[in-house]
Amino acid sequence: MDTGIIVARWVVGKALNPVLDGLVEAWAASQKLGPNVDALKMELLYARAMLNNVRGREIHNTDLNELLQKLRDLAYNADDVLDELDYFRIQDELDDTSEAAAEHAKGCVSDLFLNAHHTAKAAGKLLGFSSSCSSCATNNGPGDSITAACCGSPHNTIHAIGKRLCFSTSLVDDCDHDYGCVHDERDHVKGKSTPKLKFDRVGLSKKMKIIVEQLQPVCAKVTAILNLELMGSHLSIESSTAKSRPITAPTSIEPTLYGRDAVMKRIIDSITQGTCCEEYLTVLPIIGPGGIGKTTLIQHIYNSQQVQNHFQIMVWTCVSQSFSVDKLIEEIKEKLPSVEGEKKGSAEELIVQRLKSKRFLFILDDIWKCESDDWKRLLVPLRKGQTKGNIIIVTTRFLVVTETVKTSDNKIQLEGIDDEAFWELFLAYVFGPEKSKNDKDLLCIGKDIVKKLKGSPLAAKTVGKLLSNHLDRVHWMRVLDSKEWELQAGDHDIMPALKLSYDYLPFHLQQCFSYCALFPEDYKFNNKELIRFWIGLDILHSESQNKAFEDIALSNIDSLVSHGFFKREETDGHPCYIIHDLLHNLALKVASLECVSLHSSNVKSVEIRPSIRHLSIITDGANDTDGITDENFKSELIKLKKRLKVENVQTLMIFGEVDKSFIGCFHDLFKEASALRVLYFPKMPFAVGSILDEFTTLVHLRYLRLGTTIGNNFHLPINLSRFYHLRILDLEKWDNCFHLPGDISNLAKLHNFLVPGYPIHSNISNVGKLQFLQELKGFQVNRKDVGFELKQLGYLMELRELRIDNLEKVHTKEEAAEAKLLSKTRLRKLELNWKQGRTSTNAFNEDQILEKLQPHSSLQELSIHGHGGSSCPKWLGTELSVKFLETFRLKNVVWNILPPLGEVFLVGGPGEESIGQKTSQNFRSLKRLELVKLPNLRKWVAKEIFPTFFSVLEVLIVRKCNELAELPFSYHTYCTSEEDVKATCFPRLRELEIHNCPKIVSLPPIPYTQTLCSVNITDVGTGLESLVYSSKSSKLEIKGNKDLKVLDDNVLASRNLHKLQNLTIEGFPPLEERHLQMLTSLKRFSLFSSSIAFNPTVERSDVEWRLSIENLMIQDWNGSGKELTQLLFHLPKLSLLSLGGCRKKTLLSIALTQQQTSAQVESTQVTASNHRQQQKAEDLDLLEEEEVTQLDVDGEDEDDDRLLLTNSLEQLWIVNYKELILVSHPLPIGHHNKEEEGTGGWGLQALCSLRQLGIRGCPLLLSAYEAPACLFPSSLQYLQITGPMEGVQMLDLSNLTSLTKLFIEDCGEYLRKGLLPLLAQGQLSNLIVYKTYGLFAGVLDSILRGAQEEQEQLHLLEHSSKLRVLETDDLAGILVKPICRLLSSSLTNLTLQGNSEVKRFTNEQEEALQLLTFLQDLKFIHYDKLRCLPAGLHRLTNLKRLMIMNCPSIQSLPKDGLPGSLKYFIVRDNEKLVKQCKKLKKTNPEIELIL
Repeated sequence: MDTGIIVARWVVGKALNPVLDGLVEAWAASQKLGPNVDALKMELLYARAMLNNVRGREIHNTDLNELLQKLRDLAYNADDVLDELDYFRIQDELDDTSEAAAEHAKGCVSDLFLNAHHTAKAAGKLLGFSSSCSSCATNNGPGDSITAACCGSPHNTIHAIGKRLCFSTSLVDDCDHDYGCVHDERDHVKGKSTPKLKFDRVGLSKKMKIIVEQLQPVCAKVTAILNLELMGSHLSIESSTAKSRPITAPTSIEPTLYGRDAVMKRIIDSITQGTCCEEYLTVLPIIGPGGIGKTTLIQHIYNSQQVQNHFQIMVWTCVSQSFSVDKLIEEIKEKLPSVEGEKKGSAEELIVQRLKSKRFLFILDDIWKCESDDWKRLLVPLRKGQTKGNIIIVTTRFLVVTETVKTSDNKIQLEGIDDEAFWELFLAYVFGPEKSKNDKDLLCIGKDIVKKLKGSPLAAKTVGKLLSNHLDRVHWMRVLDSKEWELQAGDHDIMPALKLSYDYLPFHLQQCFSYCALFPEDYKFNNKELIRFWIGLDILHSESQNKAFEDIALSNIDSLVSHGFFKREETDGHPCYIIHDLLHNLALKVASLECVSLHSSNVKSVEIRPSIRHLSIITDGANDTDGITDENFKSELIKLKKRLKVENVQTLMIFGEVDKSFIGCFHDLFKEASALRVLYFPKMPFAVGSILDEFTTLVHLRYLRLGTTIGNNFHLPINLSRFYHLRILDLEKWDNCFHLPGDISNLAKLHNFLVPGYPIHSNISNVGKLQFLQELKGFQVNRKDVGFELKQLGYLMELRELRIDNLEKVHTKEEAAEAKLLSKTRLRKLELNWKQGRTSTNAFNEDQILEKLQPHSSLQELSIHGHGGSSCPKWLGTELSVKFLETFRLKNVVWNILPPLGEVFLVGGPGEESIGQKTSQNFRSLKRLELVKLPNLRKWVAKEIFPTFFSVLEVLIVRKCNELAELPFSYHTYCTSEEDVKATCFPRLRELEIHNCPKIVSLPPIPYTQTLCSVNITDVGTGLESLVYSSKSSKLEIKGNKDLKVLDDNVLASRNLHKLQNLTIEGFPPLEERHLQMLTSLKRFSLFSSSIAFNPTVERSDVEWRLSIENLMIQDWNGSGKELTQLLFHLPKLSLLSLGGCRKKTLLSIALTQQQTSAQVESTQVTASNHRQQQKAEDLDLLEEEEVTQLDVDGEDEDDDRLLLTNSLEQLWIVNYKELILVSHPLPIGHHNKEEEGTGGWGLQALCSLRQLGIRGCPLLLSAYEAPACLFPSSLQYLQITGPMEGVQMLDLSNLTSLTKLFIEDCGEYLRKGLLPLLAQGQLSNLIVYKTYGLFAGVLDSILRGAQEEQEQLHLLEHSSKLRVLETDDLAGILVKPICRLLSSSLTNLTLQGNSEVKRFTNEQEEALQLLTFLQDLKFIHYDKLRCLPAGLHRLTNLKRLMIMNCPSIQSLPKDGLPGSLKYFIVRDNEKLVKQCKKLKKTNPEIELIL
């Protein structure tokens, strides 16, 4: 031992004699840190090996189970200690210190000082907190100075010891807590550093020693017990996966098959009379989770009479977990009957002889695994039969087995039984055929239980057994609350059936699945979320060191899908994974030793074991059927501290939103959670960073996900850069400040830093320290003088995604080479950006720099923007190295040599062109190509070589190429066959976008191939203003300009639009009839400033085509009314018609059947007094009735431009049709009467299906109306009339008995006599009246006239109205007693709006308002001069909501106050009133103010 160390020991012993033993112990511990680490690692490895040795075994000995749990706990503790040591070693590397090293890097003397330093700190703790400290606080003489220094405080103690040890106190930390915050003085001056944690070397070394001492006896005892087992001990430890499965048989013990009739019939029909009968051998797999009813289904199929009669040989074999080809072949041979004259031979040969010329059905039930070669070998003797229609039905839980055995895409996926059938099955298991099912209470509880069983027949059976013997409410409620069926352990119970599949999984898949129990039921995972979660848990391991975490995780996901534990689905076009139904309950069960998920319904009852280390809290749905409120849920969470060992928790996840009051609960509960590795807070409404700052330590954290629900200027945690073990930092949902710590690059183990945008990454200084980083979405070269050099990227060899900005600041090719892009073998996405709009560039220099930025050949996505060089680099051209690019974006470059895109012509001198590239190289994997702002790109020509160039291209985007005149497909015609598509340049093109390329004058018809899913074309030179097409939404919008002369096959490929459902055409010449005729799936058709061109040479009787259009919108129709009528004739399913914007004079009528004509005349006879109409009715009575409508479309006079509406309409909107005139209906063929066509006839009454009618801005529509009969059909439920009607004196609405909503605006007085019947006797519930001031006066006149005639009837009217909502600007008209009395029992919502002259309410108006006693919502809006509110507001005792908006002159609230029922008070644009409301809140805290 070095002499200096011996001297140091002696000095310490002499100076600190009172605590000699403690110092020696501390010194020894510090010296032995390295050996203790090694010893702990050795014991940890031994402990883990011990646990692995019993993994997958079922331990029946409870004492041994307890020992194993103890062993596991110690292993976790050891892992924590070593992880903590690694944390401080990382801190040492960052600070260039050796605090956590086994030995000091600078040698023996420094090692002495290191150990002495930590010894002094340990002694300081002992002395600083001794009982004698308080007596040494005073300096009584020269000799007492040392004592005072030692005993005054730990801080002074350490410094005093440091002085006695004869080395600088700068080596001694001056913080008196084990994990106190220490500021490096240099960083503190900068103001950018994060406070560091202090390393307790002595304490950690002691922990290691203690754990080693605890591990040794436990390991020894477990080893001894396991050795006894191997010697034949009585202990029963058996592998659960080795259990023999129950052998299934063809005879079903379930007499009735519930809920499977349809699938059973489909299978039986398929195998006995379907396509299977034409094949020699068909394998039909049936897949589903355990307990779903696969075996029961095929038992019933096997025993059906139809199947029995069809097959000559039937064999049932239960395969189970052991798939042995030899055993199966032997078993099949034994079950096949011998045939006469068979020859001896092998089992395979005998099978061939016995199956010859016979049709067979084999059932292979419950296959768990099957290798492809084994399956092929099994089928060899079965394929040698000479008969068609042979069937093998396989049942399995695993998708991988299905893919191995199926002969076509014919698998049957068995899901849970539908609700109705499942309820019947449940009742059958519970009550049987004899017990009564009339107990409504039990049935109600039973329905709640059934909801939790997810349609699983085996679950229904398990629960049925539990419930059937105790038909009482207490027992059933206990079963419901505790999910007791999950505890049943019989071979035919649901959980053992599911757990068998789990036990069959390899251990690494069991881990990945079981931890998913922390997520809510039916949670939709995306694969990236799963990968990051598993990385955070540190459960992804592989024997291959070169295999990335992501690759391991993706393999695990695929395996869990194949084994049926994950189900792959799609959400918004993106794949996701779901753990369905009972499998989630299984995950909770198998993970219950270490994982618990808390929500409001289980927080009181769930068992929280001492071994729990992973916790999730689900706050969504806190107010559920259990009746637990949010406050109760929070109080129960606070109590967790007594039930949960918080210090052991490694995972904490919160799902759902919480309020701000949760922060206190969180602090109290988790402030001691020092072992956390995963923190998942995706929806926090408060400063979650402040919570993290309160944690004492987070030295183990691997995965941190933070998100906020609102932007409140919250800051990230100040200690963020101190989480040195962090691998995943997910801030994608962080909607707040992104001020990163200056030393964020200290997170040396960070793999993924997820942020919502690229600028955030560009703020990371010294990013090269993040050597494991996988995506860097923004790096700005030389953004600052230090820390942003391009060489920083040279250290990042794990990058998958990289964006580099400000490349114009790179001046030499040597500097560019420092990025080492060529060495980044995992890089998949690269974006290179130069600043745009530069006035001058050095083309030669930038060409050299781009050459040195060559990426690895495995790159899949490349973007180059703004490069100022003259040509593409060699690695992208003549010496193409990135041949496997799948996405290529080229933007804003002026290259005279382009990448190999085929034959490309560039702009040269005036009138000259040059070839853009000459090379045999090409992009054979390119799926997406974007060309943007290429000013010298002239032509891109199609040649024979193209199909090999772009055979897999799916997306082509071309924007702002001002000189581009031709594309490879410019002169294509549409493709009608697959062969035609293959002959095109881009046979797999799915998305096409062309924008702002004004010289392109030719494009193919859209969609020219059926592969095209999305097209967006704008601002090209073809006459198209825009064309937007989407096959996903089945929508096409096309807009033309004056340059387009015709809409034909050169624009639209109508034959490829047979699935189109939504078409909008604007500004085009007429669409030819033959094109419209092809759109057989069209549902919605909008035609603006265009029309339909019908072929005049075709006889109408020969054109019987019909379209299924339901919604037709016509704006600015360019054709005649007759042509529009022709269009309507082909739309028998039309229910909504919107007409607008046409300036042509048009006559409007209704096309009638004979029956409708007679019915309309009879109605008119009752109400009309006009002799001419009566005579017409008498004449029409003589007509024979016909069943089919007859339209004389072509028989009208040429100058009679009439539009005939069909009576199928349910909605009709007529807007701004200035010269549309409603005239009488045309009579059936042969019965025209010119004398009567000038009158309005029966109006719109013939539209007997019409539910909604809107008329706006049509002044002449009713100008020909003369008859007093009701104009509108009685079927109307909604009516809107806006604008004056010329020539109309009175409009009768009394027949609208079904009308519920009426909107009237600017309608004069022609409605004033028709409103009362709707208010008093109809169904009207919603009335909106604006700018029609005589309307309510007419109602008042009618009421007063009725009062004079019959007082009793008036009394009845007061309680007959059904009006609930009224909006009007006619305050004087509505606030009169007779009207308010009429509405008093129904009106709940009243809006008074827009009268700028009213200053105050009159007494009569006040009294009228008080009659509206049922009013709940009252609004005053835009009363500029109103000075006070109604004084009697307080008498409206049901009022809940009051709004005052834009009433600036109101001075105060009513003196008598507001009604006590008021809950919401909204005030806008009145500061005086706002101040009074704030005072009101103090006296009425229950009122919610919205100011």
